[in-house]
Amino acid sequence: MNISKQELKLKLSGKLPGIHSHIKMAAQHRAEELKNKLDLIQNARKSAVMILFFLEDKELKMIVIRRSVYVGIHSGQIAFPGGRYEEEDGDVRVTSLREIQEEIGIPEDKIEIIGRLSDIYVPPSNFLISIFVGFLAEIPHYNIDEREVDEVIEIPFSDFFKPDVIKQKDFYVNSTRAVSNEPYFDVTNAEIWGASAMVISELLDVLKS
Repeated sequence: MNISKQELKLKLSGKLPGIHSHIKMAAQHRAEELKNKLDLIQNARKSAVMILFFLEDKELKMIVIRRSVYVGIHSGQIAFPGGRYEEEDGDVRVTSLREIQEEIGIPEDKIEIIGRLSDIYVPPSNFLISIFVGFLAEIPHYNIDEREVDEVIEIPFSDFFKPDVIKQKDFYVNSTRAVSNEPYFDVTNAEIWGASAMVISELLDVLKS
């Protein structure tokens, strides 16, 4: 499926499906938490991530990272570049741009923000995450903060439209120290599950609408 920057921008300007998309890629217990999220987010901390796209040889690619292994609930997971809101940011949009520069070295003046998706609440970390979608008009050059990022993974976006891309298996969940059976996207060099998969689910639904 070929998608241009203009098509992405237009689709993202419409109504967002939000939780209806998120629960498609949520484990059963997580789906129940999402349905009751209004009771959960009142004291949530703000954060933001960036879904960044670029073109290489006319192929649309999406950037994700594998977080470094550390003592924490998101250790080693596939995620989008991002992090917690700081007071000096003034706005979560600024947070998303600051974090992607700090984590993988892409400066904000190279990124065009073309839209955003629904916020998503992540109970284990008590973060309400704002999701921004950006476009990079050149091949990315990375300067990775190895304290936070183990590797950068570039995924051909066409992978997400393959008929067998969604699978299910057990994953170890750091926050519960237990195994959870989760749906995931099986794409080039990555298995994307959890909140990141829920975010991608909404993006795909928006593009298919």
